Amino acid sequence: MKKILNYIFVGVLVTFAYNCEEDLPSGSTNYVTLEADRSIRIENNATVNEEIVVYTGNRTGSARTFTVMVDPSSTLSADNYVLGATTVTIPANSNVGTIPLTLTDNDDLSFSAKTLVLDLQNESGINFGDNLVLDIAELCTETVARLTVNTDNWPDETTWELYSLTGGSTLIASGGPYINPDDDFSSIINEFCLSAGDYGVVMYDSYGDGVINEAETAYIGFSVTINGVEVAAAVVGPSASPGNESSFASDTFTVN
Repeated sequence: MKKILNYIFVGVLVTFAYNCEEDLPSGSTNYVTLEADRSIRIENNATVNEEIVVYTGNRTGSARTFTVMVDPSSTLSADNYVLGATTVTIPANSNVGTIPLTLTDNDDLSFSAKTLVLDLQNESGINFGDNLVLDIAELCTETVARLTVNTDNWPDETTWELYSLTGGSTLIASGGPYINPDDDFSSIINEFCLSAGDYGVVMYDSYGDGVINEAETAYIGFSVTINGVEVAAAVVGPSASPGNESSFASDTFTVN
């Protein structure tokens, strides 16, 4: 009698398991997905080694290999990363695989994040998850200030200087003149990691006729933003004697 009851119990379990599997959505365990989106910050001129993790929804008795691609929507320069492989292998009886990724900080990487977007190549009969977006920037443990310098059709006349005004006046950065033809009527962005204190920006027009917008309806200049909030701005108008005397504009701001 006891043996009969055991057989009945096992039969009920088998029926229950079968019915549960029938209730699952089609292909619900036959999927492959990349890890969740995340942010990575790299110290100045440093190189870091990361691992990209790929998961499957099931385990099989043999290894499986999938193709990983860099999506063209990525904004991170190819000089800043090396993807260690174009395929990832999920070992037998496992549901996790990894790909090495090396990231390097250089002049192409700033405090403003760039993205490295990775995709899995679709295969018939398998459900694939969303792409992976890695948010990558140079590490700043203080405050990032963005200086936007606007040029006219004579960018080779434009220069600027950034000063620390805490305990005196110290030049900490400068830029221009801009000689690339693509810099005509451009917004040139520079970012700085600044400690608490007072700062000043000066923008110059060497010819002295001012910096004017493309429609020639208004003078333009520079702006400084912190966390998207404008903290300083000025427009560069003409000097008293254009062609003989340069013109300039300046403004100050504080980093708390």
